Amino acid sequence: MTLPTDPLVLAMLAGTVVALGVIVVVVLSMSVDRKRAMALQAPAAEPARQGDRRTRRLDEALAASPALRRAVEVTANLAERKGALGSVERMLRAADIPVRPAEMILANVAAAIGAPALVLLATQSVPKALFAFLLFGVGPFYVLRFVVKRRRKKFANQLPDALITLAGSLRAGRSIGQAMEALAKEAEAPMGRELRKVVAEVRLGRPLNDTLAEVAERIQSEDFRWAVLAMQIQAEVGGNLAELLDQVANTMRERTRMKGEIKALTAEGRASAMMLVVMVPALGGFMALNNWDYMKPLFTTGIGQVLVGICTVMIVGGYFWMNSMTKIEI
Repeated sequence: MTLPTDPLVLAMLAGTVVALGVIVVVVLSMSVDRKRAMALQAPAAEPARQGDRRTRRLDEALAASPALRRAVEVTANLAERKGALGSVERMLRAADIPVRPAEMILANVAAAIGAPALVLLATQSVPKALFAFLLFGVGPFYVLRFVVKRRRKKFANQLPDALITLAGSLRAGRSIGQAMEALAKEAEAPMGRELRKVVAEVRLGRPLNDTLAEVAERIQSEDFRWAVLAMQIQAEVGGNLAELLDQVANTMRERTRMKGEIKALTAEGRASAMMLVVMVPALGGFMALNNWDYMKPLFTTGIGQVLVGICTVMIVGGYFWMNSMTKIEI
């Protein structure tokens, strides 16, 4: 493919790429600034006020650009109509990324348009431009899902130790609020980060149980939901909260140990399912690259296309069947 040689068209294309690049840079810089502000607000005595001042400065910086502000508003309206704004917001909150969902969507759209245009302008290759579109258009969504999944997994691994530490603080004579505050200062992220939010909201007058329930909903941790439910039941009927937290932590550790044993026992089946999906297409692609004339009838003739379709259905069905056999809920 050859690009148009009209200087006006080239200038417009380059201007579009530059404008979209500026949008992406501005949104990402705002994300970094908000991240720093949230990191600084955690150990402060009055986190809400300091964070509000910094957030207000960022909002004023956004308001200084009417075009960018209007683009964010339009993006928010369109995403809300399509029902994507809420899901993106939940994922950003779960990943603890201080970016508004409309800003994230706008930056993603700008990258999905600007990056392929820049690649097309530089390489004059349509396949490379399509690859750039997939990379910058779909890639950020999967990266965000990966970050959320990794953060939730790390939170789940920290939870038993956090409950045992909380129980020890209660035995030492501290109240639940004091024990929670001490744990929030000592624990690493993401546990410490989430507990610092809890402490800050409790200081503002919000009930502790409601705040903990919101954390469980944001993190999507069943174990943490059980811990919150145990604390709520103890608050209503009374009892030894420290002993209750120890029992919950021991139960979580036993479930984690059992999950590890099951994962080890089903490793062969999961590896077989993965090889079923990867090996056949990889071998076919390698043979097609080295000897296309040999593989060509498989894609150009009717019987060959039917065989490819049958093989695809059998591979996909076999993968899901083997995966369901190795997936055991605890």
